[in-house]
Amino acid sequence: MESESFSERLLRIILRLTAATMLLAVAAVFMPKPWMAAAHEWLGLGTFPQQPITEWLARSTSALYALVGGAMLIAASDVRRYARLITYLALATAGASAAMVITCLGDMPPWWLLADLFSAGGFAIVVLVLQYMARKSRIPEGGPASR
Repeated sequence: MESESFSERLLRIILRLTAATMLLAVAAVFMPKPWMAAAHEWLGLGTFPQQPITEWLARSTSALYALVGGAMLIAASDVRRYARLITYLALATAGASAAMVITCLGDMPPWWLLADLFSAGGFAIVVLVLQYMARKSRIPEGGPASR
């Protein structure tokens, strides 16, 4: 078995840290509604809407974040084997963030949109660069044909 490169180790760490952060969203799935409303107001988003769909969407979105975090944790277990999944997760995260920024422009505070865009975009760029570097470090100097 070929040893793991620095890029692969760093990629594994970034995926695990991101996964751990996303898995924290499990707490919001079970969070009491008054806490949810207080957090909404504390963030400067106004009064939390009292329609049942709002609570359901907040909880289901949190559950989806946790599911993605779980997928990242699995992918981090073998960054070579799950390289395609990792690429998908990076691109999908950045794409979803960009779509949310475009569709929510004017409705959400600019700081929220920028934080989301830069964190998701930054994650995607770092992950994709590390994947590229890891692949490059595994190719012999003469290129693939020299094998």
